Amino acid sequence: MEKGFLEKLGVEIQRLVQEIENFAAAEIRVSATPAPSSKSGQSPKTLALMSSEMGATILYRDTEDFRSQAVLHELLHLRRYWIDFVPQILPVDDPDGEKIKLANQIENTLEHIIIAPQEAAYGFDSYGPYSETTKKTWEDYPWLAINEPWARRKNCLLTWLTTSVLVEEPGIRDLAEQCLEKEGLLTEAQNFSEKIEHVLRSKEHCISATIRFLEIPRHEATMVYLDIKNRKTLQKPIPVH
Repeated sequence: MEKGFLEKLGVEIQRLVQEIENFAAAEIRVSATPAPSSKSGQSPKTLALMSSEMGATILYRDTEDFRSQAVLHELLHLRRYWIDFVPQILPVDDPDGEKIKLANQIENTLEHIIIAPQEAAYGFDSYGPYSETTKKTWEDYPWLAINEPWARRKNCLLTWLTTSVLVEEPGIRDLAEQCLEKEGLLTEAQNFSEKIEHVLRSKEHCISATIRFLEIPRHEATMVYLDIKNRKTLQKPIPVH
């Protein structure tokens, strides 16, 4: 990582940068971008990570947004993809670009329930943002803009997973359960989160359980690994679990 950016980070995060770069034999690049970094476009000043089997770049809009916790968050993603060699879920075929949005939503949900506790281990308050976002989602219920039953189910299950794992405030959890009860999905959502927590050590099993609960045809998605040492990708079918 370029010295000027590396010096903005604390010692422990600098060590993480070095660990990843040494493993990959590649420099983590940092680059400005005029476009919103967030994939959803809702958080335009959020950093973004562009990673592949060839290298990685952290994107930012303003240098003031290059904050230690935000950088750490992206580095933890990268460590999992490169060093821990966990797969990412991707659509097999996506002619209109819609399936990649769903894959990103699933991917972020599954990754964040792992990464948030890791951020906390570095001394950051990593849980607050998830409390805020889940609270807003449940307060917005009954989601009048979401009419399609499958989309509502997906919203319920993925938001509940984040809530159940990362949110401790009883008021938010109670509100979530009330919404799920009205939607007729409380038991299903609880079964989903319990299953994910049971297989949390295996990203492959988490992906498998997620597409099963979301009723996504198994042949429509695949798992992709980034083999940074050999500069290649590895693709595998999603296991039945």
